[in-house]
Amino acid sequence: MLLPCSLALIGATFDETERGRAIGTWAAATAVATAIAPLLGGWIVDHFSWRWIFLINPLIALPAIWIAYYHVPESRDPDAKPGLDWRGTILLLLGLGGLAYGLITSPISGFRDPVVLVSITGGLALLIGFVYAEHRSRTPILPLALFRSRTFSAVNLLTLLLYGALNGVFFFLPFALIQVHGYPATLAGAAFLPFTIIMAALSRWAGGLLDRFGARLPLMIGPAIAALGIGAMGLTVANGSYREFLVSIAILGFGMVVTVAPLTATVINAVPAHETGVASGISDTVASVGNLLAIAILSAVALSILDHELTRNLQNPALSEGVKHAIQAARGQLVIEPALTNIQGADRANAESILKASLADSIRWAMLIAAAMALSGAAAGALIPRRTRGSSGSPQSS
Repeated sequence: MLLPCSLALIGATFDETERGRAIGTWAAATAVATAIAPLLGGWIVDHFSWRWIFLINPLIALPAIWIAYYHVPESRDPDAKPGLDWRGTILLLLGLGGLAYGLITSPISGFRDPVVLVSITGGLALLIGFVYAEHRSRTPILPLALFRSRTFSAVNLLTLLLYGALNGVFFFLPFALIQVHGYPATLAGAAFLPFTIIMAALSRWAGGLLDRFGARLPLMIGPAIAALGIGAMGLTVANGSYREFLVSIAILGFGMVVTVAPLTATVINAVPAHETGVASGISDTVASVGNLLAIAILSAVALSILDHELTRNLQNPALSEGVKHAIQAARGQLVIEPALTNIQGADRANAESILKASLADSIRWAMLIAAAMALSGAAAGALIPRRTRGSSGSPQSS
């Protein structure tokens, strides 16, 4: 509820001459929070318990409520139709939930499992029903007419692909650092700092890229740079040093800083002023859907590759029964420590080496797929018309 409203407030408060830099400031604040969270969370996990992380949000909520009450100007669309699209909301929630559950469960149970089949097919059917319901709704949460705009459609496709790739990286990188390389959680959280520093330092600069170059060029170059950083990270999962991970994260951060502010400004500028709230809500929802589906799909891929690698290792006749038992216990999960609980000495070292190598291989492929998604996002950026609305609201060449 907060994120779409924050972008809608920018659209309502700043005109198009100031909007790019305002969104750059918003992106910088978002980046700072994005990287402080894993750093703080890792420190809490190392020194207290993971349960304590749930106390962070209530402490953040209190000043947020104060700011909203005393400092946020009110704005609304006087022509908005009354009522909420509960039917569309429920169909979207159940459809995405069923699809995600089926994809996450499939590596363990198999695609022929009745629960998996019902979840995936039912989720897809509900999503088709959602599109039909939105076409007939008087107050749709997803106004399909907005997608008649080539610019709006292209930037949302880019958002789906790029944010799916980004959150896939954010999901798998801690597994690579902690499970494969053995770094403590605090140090794994600190690996995101280059991303934060670059986003915080350069986001206002990036906010001016839309005014100077238009939307198309930054939205082609930025995702391509992000794809380069993700690909480099994937190739160094098994043997890369901590410094190499930091360099890859920095490249990813620079790609995102080139992309985020122009992308967000283009979403808002692509629709009439009274629909900025809806447009920002759609953009945030698309990013969340990209996050959900990317983690579900990439997890399914990673677990399938991990299972294949473990099965291949089990065929080695030289392995002891203890090592084979540990390998068997590691199937279907990305955390390897529980499989090593009841094994010691040389067998433990051997099993740990096999499990880490297999996990690194699965994460590498997930990262490379994420890089391909980001590169596809650059291709989506190329679909944006060369002449888009600029800072003055008049057409300008990109």
